[in-house]
Amino acid sequence: MGLLLAWFNEWLHSHSFAGTFLVIFVLTAVVYKAVFAVRLPVLKTVLVYLSLGAGCLLLTLFHYMELPIIPVLMVTVLLLALARIRLYLIGKKEKRSIQDEG
Repeated sequence: MGLLLAWFNEWLHSHSFAGTFLVIFVLTAVVYKAVFAVRLPVLKTVLVYLSLGAGCLLLTLFHYMELPIIPVLMVTVLLLALARIRLYLIGKKEKRSIQDEG
């Protein structure tokens, strides 16, 4: 496990600033879209993602200060995916029970 963690940390720090920023931006955009996003007009959506990009610059700086930004975002995306899967399965089970009753 320790060897895997060491390899992962080395891989995270082997990217350029732009690559690291892109990874952080994509993970943050996934979290935003899954949790906070609402339908907005195009210009407001562009403004939201530009603001998200500005915040990701700060997160990239924190990453280079040795804070675990990318691993935390990866765990967050994983937990969101698990929650979505669970909600899907619960909805499917409820739909099946309603069909069995009717």
